Amino acid sequence: QGYYSSFLSAKQFRPRYGQRLMIAEVARRLAGDTAGIDTSPIALVQAGTGTGKTVAYALTGALIAAAKDKTLIISTATIALQEQLVLRDLPDIQAKAGMNFTFSLAKGRRRYLCLSKLDASLEGRGQSSKTSDFFPDELLVNAPNQAQVLSLLLDSYGNGTWDGDRDSLAVVVEDQIWRGVSTDRSQCTNRQCSFFSQCAFFRAREGLDQVDVIITNHDLLLADLASEESQILPPPESSVYVFDEAHHLVEKARSQWAGFLGRSTTRSVLEAGATLLDQLEQDLAAAELTEISQILSGKPGFAVVIAEALTCFDQLMQHLAGFEADATHQGDVGRYRFAGGEIDPSLQTECHYLASLLGQLDRAVQDWRRTLEQSVSGATVKERMALEGLIPVLGGFSSRFVAAQRLLQLFGQQQAPDASPSARWLDFRSDDLLVHCTPIQVDDLLYEKLWTRCAGAVLTSATLAVGQDFELVAADLGLPEDVVGLIVPSPFDYAQQGRLRVPKMQQNPSDPNAHTEEIASLMPGLLTESQSALVLFTSWRQFFAVIDALPADLRGDCLLQGEISKAELLNQHRDRVDAGKRSYLMGLASFAEGVDLPGDYCQQVIIAKIPFSVPDDPVGATQQEWVEARGGNAFYELMLPHAALRLTQAAGRLLRTEQDSGVVTILDARLTTKAYGRKLIAALPPFRWDPNTAG
Repeated sequence: QGYYSSFLSAKQFRPRYGQRLMIAEVARRLAGDTAGIDTSPIALVQAGTGTGKTVAYALTGALIAAAKDKTLIISTATIALQEQLVLRDLPDIQAKAGMNFTFSLAKGRRRYLCLSKLDASLEGRGQSSKTSDFFPDELLVNAPNQAQVLSLLLDSYGNGTWDGDRDSLAVVVEDQIWRGVSTDRSQCTNRQCSFFSQCAFFRAREGLDQVDVIITNHDLLLADLASEESQILPPPESSVYVFDEAHHLVEKARSQWAGFLGRSTTRSVLEAGATLLDQLEQDLAAAELTEISQILSGKPGFAVVIAEALTCFDQLMQHLAGFEADATHQGDVGRYRFAGGEIDPSLQTECHYLASLLGQLDRAVQDWRRTLEQSVSGATVKERMALEGLIPVLGGFSSRFVAAQRLLQLFGQQQAPDASPSARWLDFRSDDLLVHCTPIQVDDLLYEKLWTRCAGAVLTSATLAVGQDFELVAADLGLPEDVVGLIVPSPFDYAQQGRLRVPKMQQNPSDPNAHTEEIASLMPGLLTESQSALVLFTSWRQFFAVIDALPADLRGDCLLQGEISKAELLNQHRDRVDAGKRSYLMGLASFAEGVDLPGDYCQQVIIAKIPFSVPDDPVGATQQEWVEARGGNAFYELMLPHAALRLTQAAGRLLRTEQDSGVVTILDARLTTKAYGRKLIAALPPFRWDPNTAG
């Protein structure tokens, strides 16, 4: 309480009821066991814009984590929020509340400079070894200004003016160059590397062991949990978590535990593997490491297994190619989804056998890698240089074998009768075949990996509940049954600040062409009502059709998603409004998040239609089949609640401060003509009903 009072006093703020309520709930949940309260240490809090939830969870979480001798890990879905926490929010809380805690940002290896790769590139060794040619995407291939950029990286890191983090560079380094001087876990040689003591990644990682608060992202955190052992972050037992933007967690978890395989890439890896042993022996002989070369050549069977793997892979791809005749085509891409996620037994057998072969190849490569790593100690400079160049190559093969093996295991896995299925589908392109497998439910995985192990957790977002109901999000996340959600009252006076309008329309999205034509006819009048607007569509087809129909002068006032970066679009939009000009941002659903346009920057939000999930989404379609197969109603149990959350998220772009005002316009008559429309309207903030609304 004292720290919070100090913070308010220093900022000259009045206490906000919603913020105080959130602080109390977070404290009650996280400190429950130490305070003698028998309650789940997991807080589920919906807190909208203006609540001050960052202060509530950061201040309270840091204090309780320290009292428990745990690390507070704050995880977000967007880079923008991570940077805001590190650069603004946490330093402000420290200074104004008088708190003493340390914090750092956690990132993966790919965000840091690899000195070994930089050294090899500067010396020209990155392209001298034949084994390096196995992975051309890891090499520098005469990128523009390559020599100057490499020298700049070396000088900046060497003189201490740069910490090796790509995001803190004063200049922009192209992806092509950065990939050639960065590495991943599979290729990193860790303590065997000559540059280990100067390594930017390990320096940053060592710092994480010393700080009180770690800021990271959902992807890195989930990847850490999915690994055999924690690689970067402290284990859950030593951590108290805050998941901001928690509504993204299910989608991120699905991606983490999904599998993917491309026919052309995987076959290229197998073909390269067929010559791997010979190339290793040649490179070792060139470095006068003949004894090691003899050890590797004495390991029989690799060539036989990889030849068998190539044969089986081609047979499997031929089997899968047979499904193209039944694929649904959109443009140049065809998609075939396995209904209910079920595949036939013969396909399962092929996948399992090929996965077992890839497992054998990975074990052999890992065995070779260990042999080389053990030889680093005591090697001459020349020998060490050669070994350090070869070890990452073996790591690259291992990671690719494991990725393909994982997909095949997931794709060929037999589904238990009572378990949720995985979505399985194929994408047919003109030059490739892509194989996908994604679990439709991640509740059990999150329960096992996270909720039953962590010392405490706070899950918060502006949109978690459907209306007042947290049942959907709690079930999707696999939260323990004793977790009860809290909705923090908003500081906004929605009825006074905002209006909700559903114009009288003749068409609805059941006739997409007619609906699009009517939106196009209404759009000029709607836009010119205000100086600024955010217009959100659910499909590119409708987006472009409406844009093309706009008058030329009005089209010039529109800023379109995809033309330039999102950040630059927002900057141009603000500049136009500041100059007194009209400016209308137009985009898809991704613009319903991470867009903060207070005051005159957003006087109207126009939503083209109810954002139901698209019918060609394989994960959503498989989910719906599973619900229906169990006797449920997929529309009311899945489609409608998720649409309500997306609609609320989009409408939430209108009011960002207590001084904002404006109108939300939804161009979908189903809100007033369908019975479920009332449920969707009830889930929205309580805006004032516009008299020009239908019904």
